[in-house]
Parts: sequence; C-alpha cells; structure tokens
Amino acid sequence: MREVIKKTWGWDEAWQLTDFDRRLAAYVVSIIEAEHRAAGSLWLEWKPDSLYIHEVQVLPEFQGKGLGTEVVQHVIKQGAHRRLPVTLSVVPANPRAKRLYERLGFEVTGVEPPFIRMRHSASVKGAV
Repeated sequence: MREVIKKTWGWDEAWQLTDFDRRLAAYVVSIIEAEHRAAGSLWLEWKPDSLYIHEVQVLPEFQGKGLGTEVVQHVIKQGAHRRLPVTLSVVPANPRAKRLYERLGFEVTGVEPPFIRMRHSASVKGAV
C-alpha cells in the first residue's frame, strides 16, 4: 500500500507507525492465508449501520489470482447474514481496487477527496 499512500498523501514514517497502531487497536484484523502462508490482511469495522472494509491488502505475488475477490465476497456474505450493507472507501491512486469493487457490485455513493465512498446494497436485502 506504500505506493498508493505516497501518491495520495505522501509518506511520513512516524505518522504511519502511529496510525498503524491506532487502526490495529480499533478494527478487526484478519490475516489472509494462501498456499499455507500469510498472503495479506483484511481490516474490518462493525458499525451499527454497516460492515465497513477499511483495508484489503494482498501481497503482490498473490494478486491477480482471485484472492481479493474471494475475501470481499466473504465480507459481503457476512453483511448479508446480518442484513447490513458493506461499505468502503477507495482512492483514485488505486484503480485496480475500484474496478474490483465495481465488478463485485459496489456502487459509488459519494466523493470526499481523496476518498471515493462505495456501498454494496444487495447485502441489505440478503442477496449476494
């Protein structure tokens, strides 16, 4: 994610470390495994009105193999089970992620630079 962050805000190592610790304490963090090893991470927040994906990170050697798709689809099913929409934000510096989310049925709900806010509404109806 370093390149996406640098393109969007620039890089400040001290701030990144402090923010990482803050986010680690605030969200549900899961390690994504593939081929019997860590392949990425998923950062979620259960809000009263949605299941919010803060981050989906897949290591470069595992990208393009459907792993991100599988993880996001799993989150959509979790939201549907609880009748909650799944929401997230993406930045323009990460067009691959935006295309993935659109392909999986997320729709843009607003733009608050630098964020593009998205929502998977089918989860509310229980349809996935």
